Amino acid sequence: MSVVPAKLPRTLPGSSARPAKRGRPILSIRARLIVLALVAVAPLMIERVHRLETTRAEVGARAHAEAAALARQGAEAQRQVIDSLHPLLQVFARIYMRTPLDPAACKAILADFEGNVPWLRGLNVATPDGRINCATDPRAIGLNVSDRRYFQTALHERDFALSDYLISRVHHAPGLIATFPILANDGTPKGVILASINLHWMGELVARAARHSGAAVFLIDGSGTLIAASADEAQLIGKNFAANALVRNMLAADDGAATTAGFDGVRRIFAFIRVPWTRARLAVGLDEYSVHSGIDHEISVAYLQLAVFGTLVLLAAWFGGEQLIVQPIRSLVRTAARFGRGDLYARASEERWPVEFVPLAEAFDDMARRLAAREEELRIANHHLDELASLDGLTGLANRRGFDRRLDNEWRRASERGGPVALMMIDIDHFKLFNDRYGHVAGDACLRAVSETLSVVTLNAAVLVARYGGEEFALLLPMVDSTGGVALAERARRAVEELLMPHAKAPRGYVTVSIGVAALVPEKHQSAADLVEAADRALYAAKRRGRNMVVAHTPALMSVAC
Repeated sequence: MSVVPAKLPRTLPGSSARPAKRGRPILSIRARLIVLALVAVAPLMIERVHRLETTRAEVGARAHAEAAALARQGAEAQRQVIDSLHPLLQVFARIYMRTPLDPAACKAILADFEGNVPWLRGLNVATPDGRINCATDPRAIGLNVSDRRYFQTALHERDFALSDYLISRVHHAPGLIATFPILANDGTPKGVILASINLHWMGELVARAARHSGAAVFLIDGSGTLIAASADEAQLIGKNFAANALVRNMLAADDGAATTAGFDGVRRIFAFIRVPWTRARLAVGLDEYSVHSGIDHEISVAYLQLAVFGTLVLLAAWFGGEQLIVQPIRSLVRTAARFGRGDLYARASEERWPVEFVPLAEAFDDMARRLAAREEELRIANHHLDELASLDGLTGLANRRGFDRRLDNEWRRASERGGPVALMMIDIDHFKLFNDRYGHVAGDACLRAVSETLSVVTLNAAVLVARYGGEEFALLLPMVDSTGGVALAERARRAVEELLMPHAKAPRGYVTVSIGVAALVPEKHQSAADLVEAADRALYAAKRRGRNMVVAHTPALMSVAC
């Protein structure tokens, strides 16, 4: 909820900026409540029935709103399930691709994965031709899903895909199938993960709706077939109701409301909504008789209650108004204001409330707990994603993004300390010729070997070893001057040379590296980019001088580059 700041009164030049005093209210809130009660009781003899009929309409409107709120909660629960499953399947696809698994290990990992997610009914892995070869349920092994649209979509579009609601061929229960492709490094599909999503949220929704006598909850797919329903209508699951007037209205719009007879002939106040990601509609109906029974009875005894209610209203307005209404409202407003300021650990239930305010206070607390939990989940998820986004998938070193972030931090620290920071830019000599001669698999092995060697040699000096791009690496050395950087670079060059990795296209017959070293003490007019540029120029100087050597950045190199 946004808060609009109050407009301050404008003042003319020379006028006093002192705000005008607001007059004190003539009557207290309790006195006002008595006046209002008297105004209400006086014409009550004439307007009683009319007002009760209006109240009846309002009760119906509130029932519509409550049914709509329940339906939205169910749809939102489904949305949260799908939104949560997408990144989980993506992570699992990466793990599966990096670690080839035998059937037993695959099943164990799937079972462990499924056990941690309550709304999963089963996990399967299918080959590109649609055959399931790994599953938590042995009955799924060998099933062919190549004709399923969701499988084809995931395979061809290389992205997350979702089915409509269907009856599972394995579990014979309604649910959704979520899919995500398993891709090789070159983008070739190696298989598809299939996750069967149960209607766990549907049971929770039915339980919430069951607080209303005669309530009904049901789910229909895009063709009008009943997929799931509360216990009273469970025997109708699987039947098609496309000809039913209520179902026709539901399928014609994404959301709406209607008061009509349900499948069992009982008139209910229905609200329906389209379930996200699907063509299905979720409907919640509250028994119309139960909703209106109280107000109908009140109309029938209105005149008998008139005198009693009039007296009670006057007494309650004076003696109970402040204690039972005003103070609780003020306290709830204070709690809501704390929520608005971001204090999600405030709790309304810490105070004692009149019975009527207890549900509202509990709702406030539940809202705060859910918001706090969601905030923590988002923080953890963002932290994990940030870590994954900063690593190179081949070598396990930091990638360019991680390097840039760490370089900025170390540059800032060096500026504060007034000390040097050194950078080594390393390039594998004739790497393209190596790839052309031995192939990309050998090229990847070469990159990993060089990265491991650089990490070991510079273990005690470098705060970061990164794959800068392609066959180029970068090592960040805080509090190291040019002399120390050159010495360390020479050790790294020799260590790579001593690997004696065959390279028939190289002058020496084995893999070597060229290294450029730069060390700067940050000045006001300089930035971290200047350090990268200096080390890069030194690297290219090493290449021009014949490769397999270390060159340090000097002013002479700067003038040659210019």
